[in-house]
Amino acid sequence: MLLGQSSQDELLGKPWRLARQMDDVGERLSRLALKNYHVFVQSQQCSQVVTAELQTIAGNVDAVEAALPELLAACSALDTTVHAAAKTNTEIQYILAHHTQLMELLEIPELVEACIASDLLEEALDAIQFAKTLLVDEVAKPTSHAILRSLLREVQEATTTLRSKIIETLQQDLPLAKCLHLVAYLRRADAMWSPVPTGYEEALKHEFLDCRSKWLAHTTQGLATSDPYHHLMQLIDAKRTGWFDLITQYTAIFGHQQVLEKTDTPLCNWAVRLVVDLMVVVDALLPKIDDFGSIASVLEQMLFFAGSLGRVQVDFSSLVLVGFEQHILERISVQWTTAVSDFQASLHAHVQPKAAYSATPIMLASFRQLAMSASQDGPPHALMAFPILAQLTNGMLASFNDLRLCPLNALRVRFSTQLQATLERVAEVLKTFCATTGVAPAHSDDARCLDMQLLKLTQVLHDEWVPYMLQCFDALYSTHVGLPSKLDQVRSTVPKASLIGGSRRVSKRR
Repeated sequence: MLLGQSSQDELLGKPWRLARQMDDVGERLSRLALKNYHVFVQSQQCSQVVTAELQTIAGNVDAVEAALPELLAACSALDTTVHAAAKTNTEIQYILAHHTQLMELLEIPELVEACIASDLLEEALDAIQFAKTLLVDEVAKPTSHAILRSLLREVQEATTTLRSKIIETLQQDLPLAKCLHLVAYLRRADAMWSPVPTGYEEALKHEFLDCRSKWLAHTTQGLATSDPYHHLMQLIDAKRTGWFDLITQYTAIFGHQQVLEKTDTPLCNWAVRLVVDLMVVVDALLPKIDDFGSIASVLEQMLFFAGSLGRVQVDFSSLVLVGFEQHILERISVQWTTAVSDFQASLHAHVQPKAAYSATPIMLASFRQLAMSASQDGPPHALMAFPILAQLTNGMLASFNDLRLCPLNALRVRFSTQLQATLERVAEVLKTFCATTGVAPAHSDDARCLDMQLLKLTQVLHDEWVPYMLQCFDALYSTHVGLPSKLDQVRSTVPKASLIGGSRRVSKRR
C-alpha cells in the first residue's frame, strides 16, 4: 500500500510502514543514481562552464560600466550633430522654398554698387530704401535668418560707399543744379539708417565748403608761375569766378541766413580763411612785381574782385586796401629814401678828390636868377641849372608818377608825414654837408666857388623845389577842407634861415 493512499490517521497509527516506505525510496534512489551517474558528471561540467561564463559576463559588465560615460558623451555629441543637421536641413529647405526671392535680394548690393559705379546716385538710393523697407523688420525678429542679416550689413556698407562717392563728386567742377541734387542725396543717405544728430546742418555746411574748396584749389594748380604779375592776375580771375560760383551755390542750397543779424558762421569762417590765404599770396608776389602800373592793375582787379563778391555779402575791399597800402607806402618810402641818399652821395662827391671830376655838378656855370615859374605842368626852370637838384627832382617825380597810379586816400596822412620827413632830410643833408666840410653858403664873385653854388642851391631849394614838391603832392591828394595834412608846416619846418643861417655861422668861424 502506498503512502499516498493512506490517510493521516493510518500513518500515525503505523509508523513502521512510513519508515519502510522511506527505506524503499532511498534504495530506489541509490539504484537510480548508480544507473544514471553520467548525468551527475555532465551536471558538474555544466556548472563549471556556467561559472566560467558568469565570470566572463561579469568582466564584460564591468567594461561596459567603465565605458558608459564615454558612450553617453558620444550619444550627446551625436544628438547635437543630429539637431544641427536637422536645423541645417530646415534652413536648406527654407532656402530651397524661397530660392527665387533670395536670389533677387542677393542682387541688391550688386545693384547698388553698379548704380554707384555708373553715377546713378538716385537709383542707388532707391535700391537702398527698398532693401531697408524689406529687410529691417525681418532682421528685427528673433527668428531672422543669418542671410538676411548679412544682406542688411552689405546694404549698409553700400550706403557708406555711396556717401563717399557723393563727397568725391562734390569736389569736381559742377553746375548749381548738380550741387543741389548731390546735397539732397547726401541728406537722404545720412538719414537712411539713423536719425540725423543735432547740429547736422552745420556739419553739412562745413563738409560742403571743404569739398568745394578742394575744387577751387584744383582750378589754380595749373597756373604758370614764371611771371608773378600774370600769375597773380590769372589767380585773381580764377578765384573771383570760383568764389562767386561757390557762394551762389551755397546760398541756393542752404539759404541766406544773414537776416535779423544772424550770421552764417560756416560761410563767414570759410570766406575769412580764403581771403587771408589769398592776401598771403598777394603779399608774397607784390614785392616781385617791379612795374607800378602792374601793381595798379593788380589792385584794380583785386578791388573789382572784392566788390563783385559784395553782391553775395562777402565784400573784402577793406582788407585789400590795407594790404596794398602797406606795400605802396613801403615802396614809395624806399624810392624817396633812395633819391635823398643819391643826392647826399652826389653832394659829398664834390669834396672827394678822386670823384670830384665825375660827380654830378651842383650848379651850371650859365646859371642866372629867374623869376619863379608860373607853370603848373612842369618843374621850375631854375632847377635845370642845378643838375644835382634836377637828379633829386627826377627821383621824386618818378615816385610821384608811380604813386599817381595808386593814389589811395587812406595813405594821404602817412605820405604827407613821410614827405615832410623826406624834405627835412634833404635840408638836413645840406646842413650836415656844410657842417662836415666847413663850407658855408655865401655870396661870391666867382660863380664856380662852392660857397656861391651852395648859396644858390639853398635859395632854389627853398623858393622853387620845396613848393614844387608840395604842388606835386597836392596834385595827387588835393587838399580839401577837413582832411588832415602834415605838409602845412613844411615851410616853417624847412625855413631858409635853417639852411643859410647855420652855414653862415660856420663861415664866420672859418
